Amino acid sequence: MKKYISLTLAFLFSIISCQNVKKSDYKSIVVTEEIKPKAAIDTINWYTELCEMNSKFDASKYTKKQLKDTHRLWFGDLGYISFDGYPVFKLEDKTEPIEVLEEKYVERKTEIENLEIVDLPYWNKLKQLKLQQLKSFYDHEKIAFSAYSNLSLLKNTSYNPKAEIYVDALVSGDSLKMISAWKKLNEQLKADNGSPDYVEQKFQSRLNSPQSLEYAKMELFAFGWSNNTINSCKECKELENTEIMYKEYKKLFISTTEQCDEP
Repeated sequence: MKKYISLTLAFLFSIISCQNVKKSDYKSIVVTEEIKPKAAIDTINWYTELCEMNSKFDASKYTKKQLKDTHRLWFGDLGYISFDGYPVFKLEDKTEPIEVLEEKYVERKTEIENLEIVDLPYWNKLKQLKLQQLKSFYDHEKIAFSAYSNLSLLKNTSYNPKAEIYVDALVSGDSLKMISAWKKLNEQLKADNGSPDYVEQKFQSRLNSPQSLEYAKMELFAFGWSNNTINSCKECKELENTEIMYKEYKKLFISTTEQCDEP
């Protein structure tokens, strides 16, 4: 009789234990299902040169401001400053003092630093490259501002070998040398221009002007030297690859619809 009672109790205990395990397992499954969050989907409009985009993104990963600032970093012309420190196209062009360059540089640098971009390695690197590009442009414009009134400073700058003849002529101050170099530069400008006859007509008009040497200096400086200086930011060439930037930016979205104009 005792043996029968013992077996009965053991059997009942095993049933209760199994039920507890099953309930525990069930609770575990329910909890697992409940902690799956649904993605918060939002939309944003952005653009390229030819297209207008509407994209869906996961708002739990990025904010709309981050995406807008990242687009500004990519598509905005943040690595340059508008500064007229010396004449380029006309002798009568109004020039600005160096203080304007200093102020604009600080403003643009602060703007880049304050961008709230998406926190990803590619875009963080791009932000640093934009700052380097801006510094390189600032340094160039600062030297150019001083060199226009002190042409000997050009000898201490880095430029392509083809600019040597133009720099030598500017530094020499010799009128015949400057005119000869200017004529050579004009041939290059005609070859690169879609309207060579217009370029030649303008050149002849300036060559026969009482201010011919001033015109020679202006064009040799802007198109002979400045356009041929070597960028101090070697890595900044990466900023020219806009196709990669486009692909990296598009990766931030769940889906994108686009409306494009014919090129």
